[in-house]
Amino acid sequence: MTADVVVVGGGAIGVCVALELSRRGTSVTLLERGPELASGCSAGNAGLICPSHSTPIANPAALRNGLRWLLRPDSPFALRPRPAVLPWLARFVRASRAARASRAVHAIRTISVESLELHAALAGEGIDTGFQRRGTLNVYSTEDGFAAARDEAEASGLPVEVLGPNETLELEPALAGPIAGGTYFPREAHVDPKRFVQAVGAAAEDAGAELRTGAEVTALRRRGGRVSVETDGGTLEPEVVVLAAGAWSGRLARGAGVFVPLEGGKGYHVDLEPGDGDPRIPVWLQASWTIATPLRDRLRLAGTLELAGLDLGLNDVRVEAVRRGGERGFRNQAGRRVLEVWAGLRPCTPDGLPAIGRVEAAPGLVVATGHAMKGTSLAPVTGKLVAELVHGEPPSHDLGPFRPERFRPLLRPR
Repeated sequence: MTADVVVVGGGAIGVCVALELSRRGTSVTLLERGPELASGCSAGNAGLICPSHSTPIANPAALRNGLRWLLRPDSPFALRPRPAVLPWLARFVRASRAARASRAVHAIRTISVESLELHAALAGEGIDTGFQRRGTLNVYSTEDGFAAARDEAEASGLPVEVLGPNETLELEPALAGPIAGGTYFPREAHVDPKRFVQAVGAAAEDAGAELRTGAEVTALRRRGGRVSVETDGGTLEPEVVVLAAGAWSGRLARGAGVFVPLEGGKGYHVDLEPGDGDPRIPVWLQASWTIATPLRDRLRLAGTLELAGLDLGLNDVRVEAVRRGGERGFRNQAGRRVLEVWAGLRPCTPDGLPAIGRVEAAPGLVVATGHAMKGTSLAPVTGKLVAELVHGEPPSHDLGPFRPERFRPLLRPR
């Protein structure tokens, strides 16, 4: 197998990288260990393309709530205590300071705004990602929560409509329960996550990329400035390796002498058969931290983040919490037939920022991982940034906040 670039990972980030590079005439081979594209966390999420949701997981509120919810098995944000997570947790606490979190919000929002337009451009080309620009609605059940959200929304610089209780219900009649108010971002959008990955992957193939599924990457090895890729079918030595393997990227990066601390953030979705009176636009319910997204043939309820390492097991308590959030927040949800229950691992860095950039010690390696809950949302702009790096162009955004080597191991690696 010969290629200028090998992309490790066939999720949202990987296929967008493959598409951007192939359109520039680069020879690209993408390796996905699963039986199809989007075999990992890219298959299941709320699908929101939303610059308004740019707060990283490391922030003061998350730190307070994490401690308060630690012993609640059905809480929206949970941490499974274990020795291996302690170094990650120490970095998370440091990154949760207000000033640092505020800078992170700005960094994420800046690239999110462009990524939204790149999503629209892909749909405009006829690539069927399920893109719908209906806006996103955040609904608050308490006056304090609504007041804080109103101030944050108005300070964001994004087009927003601040709605009272009656206006919120008028915009989305499917809502139930107490409503203190809502914030509606009319320019935002959503996609069908799995459809997005498969459609962009097909476009990358049409542009000349080779996509290989069922291809297990067992290790990366650094030899001078180059990085080789060891697979279950042999060793590859391309000019550049792009590491976009989601929650497993940290393990693979260590083989190339790069330290990227990642924790698997397990998220869930419950897909329900569609029904009359379903929400018409994506809605985030503050009371339960549940997001409802109307897709073409289903209503998706998504929510919770459980820091659980690389454990992919389903937790019935958390699944029920997602479903119960939908039943409490919307009318006519009880007794709805379940089409699918899914769990996947979001790659979470301790500061909540993705890791995007060339590795100084190994120029043949570009890292593109750690997007947490915004992988689908940020995939197109990440693909563009990686293509610029591979071709030696100045990146179109400041990648300083996302530098992969910003972390240092607590102990010198053996």
